[in-house]
Amino acid sequence: MSALGLSDAQLAERRTRLHAGDAAAIMAGDYRRVFRRIKGLDAEDDLSGEFRVQLGSFTEPFNLAWTMRQTGREIVYYSANALMRECWDALVYGYMRDGDIEPPLALHDELAVSKRYPWMACNLDSMTTTPQGHRCPLDAKHVSSAGEQAILRYTPPGVWQATVTGCDWWGISWIVGNKWVGPDYQEVDPMYQEEMIRRASECWGYIERDEEPPEAEAAPVLPPKPQPKLRSIIVPTDDPDVYAALCRSNNWIGDAKKHVEAIIGTDAAAKVWAIHREDMKTLVPEDVGEFVWGRYRLARSRAGAVTQTVQKMEADNG
Repeated sequence: MSALGLSDAQLAERRTRLHAGDAAAIMAGDYRRVFRRIKGLDAEDDLSGEFRVQLGSFTEPFNLAWTMRQTGREIVYYSANALMRECWDALVYGYMRDGDIEPPLALHDELAVSKRYPWMACNLDSMTTTPQGHRCPLDAKHVSSAGEQAILRYTPPGVWQATVTGCDWWGISWIVGNKWVGPDYQEVDPMYQEEMIRRASECWGYIERDEEPPEAEAAPVLPPKPQPKLRSIIVPTDDPDVYAALCRSNNWIGDAKKHVEAIIGTDAAAKVWAIHREDMKTLVPEDVGEFVWGRYRLARSRAGAVTQTVQKMEADNG
């Protein structure tokens, strides 16, 4: 079995720029580690014998293809490895060929270089959009657990990739053990990003001057707290068995049903009600402090605030 990893050409390119893999060290203030890597004073980490790293590499195209299938949002996959591109093309063509969407074939060149900061680069797994439509890089990760600590660990390279690609969001598509748990998307914290750019520029200055940095001179900067992952719940209206199962796992849905039905039933009347209330505010002259018509009453305070009320009908005692 051939191990997946960076080619000789990719390893050589990594010595010409700062990469996303350097982000954690840079934010920790360890410029010397980055300097020694780029100058060839320290060897690159050999991950060819790391099972978890190789597992994540081999499951990468499946991870992202499955995410595209489940979310319905297009993912553009990048890989310099021919085998992984073949896997991706087979996966997406297999389930999209009968649809109206042309399957997005894998792209060869995964290297992205910042237009604004040409010394910043990254190797992309993929590009996609968030549920709100924001363009973002999306990494594929196969891990034993996913949560706040995992997101914090991947925040430096995630923000780095977003900076390189000119995006305000970044994301991770998770496989946890033998389960797909769906992607997490994080908005870039601008203060954290600015500090990352400042530190990367400072680190690159040492490299350009061929001046080895002092040992961890800058204080570490911790990544910002992750934003919570919001769930999407689609309630089936025509499948009572699925609805019952959904209610068992979300015991508030049964109570929500009556409120939703009332909102839907009164939606048209509520819109008409709101329109007429706004029209009354502008129609009644400003010098009118009170206007009463049957059960309806409009009152205007001296400050100009308008309130409108409708009295309840008296109970029929007949």
